[in-house]
Amino acid sequence: MKHDIVQKALDYFSSGYTCSEAVLKSVAEAKGIDGNTVLPMASAFGSGMARTNGGFCGAFSGGVMALSLLQGRQVPDASLDRLYRSVADFKERFETLFESCECATLLGFSLSDEHAGEMFKAQNCKVRKCDRFVAFAAEEVERILTRKEP
Repeated sequence: MKHDIVQKALDYFSSGYTCSEAVLKSVAEAKGIDGNTVLPMASAFGSGMARTNGGFCGAFSGGVMALSLLQGRQVPDASLDRLYRSVADFKERFETLFESCECATLLGFSLSDEHAGEMFKAQNCKVRKCDRFVAFAAEEVERILTRKEP
């Protein structure tokens, strides 16, 4: 199952979906949720939160959205404890592996820079960097969702 989610996320990402869309869509579909229904909520989170300075990595954001979709509450008095533990675990593991959750730090430049597109292509960031973030986010979210709670 984990490999399927990772491959699906990478396929979506390589076909033109943003990193955040690819992660959210692949996890949602693996859990039986229509990926196209949830997809629009992830669109602005790609490219370091819509190419803003200091924005989170879109793959990380897509993972947080997937966790919230599947562990979030539907009534105001429901507990958020499980979801918050899951997000904290995801963030800690992402930062441990990649040293940051912030897009510009991960890429080495901000996507808000006027030459960002040229730098992104010249450094082959999509394949050399972003594919790793997308794959890890999809796999890690699946791991978190399938673990047993104490």
